[in-house]
Amino acid sequence: MAMNFWAAQKRARSKTTLYLVLFIVLTLAVASAAEFMMRGFAGSDYSPPFPFVGLLFSAITFLTAGIQYGQFSLYGGSYVAEAVGAQQVDPSTKNPNERRLLNIVQEIAIASSLPVPPVYILRTKQINAFAAGLTKDNAAIAVTEGTLLRLNRDELQGVIAHEFGHIYNGDMKISMRLAAMCMGFFFVLYIAMRLLQFSDLRGRDDREGKGNSVMLAALVLMIAGAFTYLFGSILKAAVSREREYLADACAVQFTRNPDGIANALRKIASASESDTMPKEGMSFSHLYFDDRAGFSSIFATHPPLKNRIEAIEGRVYLPEEWKEGLPPASGR
Repeated sequence: MAMNFWAAQKRARSKTTLYLVLFIVLTLAVASAAEFMMRGFAGSDYSPPFPFVGLLFSAITFLTAGIQYGQFSLYGGSYVAEAVGAQQVDPSTKNPNERRLLNIVQEIAIASSLPVPPVYILRTKQINAFAAGLTKDNAAIAVTEGTLLRLNRDELQGVIAHEFGHIYNGDMKISMRLAAMCMGFFFVLYIAMRLLQFSDLRGRDDREGKGNSVMLAALVLMIAGAFTYLFGSILKAAVSREREYLADACAVQFTRNPDGIANALRKIASASESDTMPKEGMSFSHLYFDDRAGFSSIFATHPPLKNRIEAIEGRVYLPEEWKEGLPPASGR
């Protein structure tokens, strides 16, 4: 294989750690900016001895993220699979497609030296799959019904091996943290909008101007929440893109068959755009095997399918920006 797999994996982990730190820095920086804006615009109407708005923004963000992450930790990948509407496959099923799926999962578990996770099926026609959970012991794998019906055995094996690659590389824990942080940003935006609505109704009868201060605080929080959710989504997409090439490489490593994963990607590329994933899973779209929901490259959670196929067939697996600074790859 024309790549230094371990060096690439180490580089991906270090860059991902940087992105996670950026999430925290982004939260604290915007909290400080929100407090500064509030004191500047409200004047004498807002002069508490401590940064109330900044602390409120930080508290809502981190508390929501912590609660969400706690759910992931307590219930594992099954929580995510069931949250998007997937149903667990009965280990004793007689359905031939489900039986084939379970057999492949067991094969790749042996090849990757990982535990056999519970397997779920999502009833949608799109070819897609995802792995979720915080550790290899509480992971779960879900595939769509379209994946079972439209892929042959080698292609399905490549997709499953890709998802095991995410488990093997520890991508799921990173992805869960990102999902939790973005949920925190979104909840700040939601609370601010509700507070703005409430303060608008109350402020009409407020002769002392307190209603205007509450409205201004709600407006500042709404701007801060929208800003962090926007840039948090960009960071989440950037982290996700970093992991996909390595997961594709793992698919080849575990199956010894690059054609399986490459042909699966080709079928996805030629599939109808009308086949979509359920809306319930949008917050977890960065976990998917493929996600074409991003309207811009900076919001895309996955590299272009063409690039992934070329990387697999060329035994390269790495995007151009990764190559700089890496040791020379071994010969083909």
